[in-house]
Formats: sequence, structure tokens, C-alpha cells
Amino acid sequence: MSDFLDEDLSEFSRQEVEGERVVLRPLGEADVQPLFALIEESREFLSEHLPWPAEECRSPEDVSAKIDAWDMQAQMSNGACWGIFEKSASSSDGLKIAGCIMLGWVQWKNRSATVSYWLGQKFCGRGLATEALLLVAGESFAMGLNRLELTASVNNPKSAAVARRAGFQEEGVCREYECLHGHFEDHVRFSLLAKDFC
Repeated sequence: MSDFLDEDLSEFSRQEVEGERVVLRPLGEADVQPLFALIEESREFLSEHLPWPAEECRSPEDVSAKIDAWDMQAQMSNGACWGIFEKSASSSDGLKIAGCIMLGWVQWKNRSATVSYWLGQKFCGRGLATEALLLVAGESFAMGLNRLELTASVNNPKSAAVARRAGFQEEGVCREYECLHGHFEDHVRFSLLAKDFC
């Protein structure tokens, strides 16, 4: 653990992680088209609670640039992004991209980070986000982090339910936390500590 707390941090660990129903793995150029297609088919659904589908990722080139930015964050030990791939016998490699889960704002001194996630509309309601969140929590705590936090809009109870199912504890409401499509929304803040994780 002390290696991760040194000032000269190595590249953020982003190994493939396999669960019962999902595989998490870093995204590469081969994922650009499938990820863009997923965003396109779910754009209206995603835009209800997220600002970026309406403003960013409007082309495969935008998605490729995002993947490059996430890779740079990982190299700087400041975050990471994994694609959430659902295990499926119907695709050629048995995996279908379902969404993404990201770590950000990693503060090694405080051993904390934020986490966020999204799924394409057709992949919701299967427990995939909850499993992905638990897998990332396990990886994060194994790397030496002590606290993960996330927020969910008060108007997005399904995202909050994912956090609760993964064992995150509600800490309170952040008033007017996000400006989304021209109006402010309150967010519920959640956290999970290493000592709480089983």
C-alpha cells in the first residue's frame, strides 16, 4: 500500500476485473465504435440525468478523444475508466459493452476518490451497475484507497439505489450541486469506506 502513497506514483492500476455477470476492462480503440453506438442508441435516455450525452461524444472521434483522456488520467494516477461489458453467449467474444464506470479526483494523500457510472438503456435493471461498482470498490481498496464517494441527483432514484445496494452510506444532500440543462439539481452524497467493505 505504501507504494501508492509515495509522491512519485506509478500508472494507475487498470487491470481487467471479472465478476459473475460483467467484465470490467480499460477501453481501447477497438471499443470506440461499439461505445459510440451504445451512446447513440441511449442518448435521449442518458441525457435525462447526465450533461455530456447532449454536449459531448457526438462522433466516434469524440469518443476516441475521451478514451485517450481517461488513459492519460490513469497514467497520471488521477483516475481511470473501465468499460462495463456484460457476459453474453450471443456476441463473438461473449462480451457486450453495456456502459462505463470511472474513478476520478483521486487524492492519494487522503486516500479518497469519486466514482461514477452509466449504462445504456437496454442494460438497465439487470444489476450490472451494482456489480461493476462493487468490483471497482474492491480494486480501489486493494490499491490503498480508503474512501469512495459518489453523488446521485435527487431526481435519479435508480442511480441512488445502485449506490445503496453496493453498501454506500448516504451522507446528506448537496444543494444545487449540478447545473443540468439550464437548471440546478440537488444531489445525494454517498460514501463507502474500506472498513465497511466486505
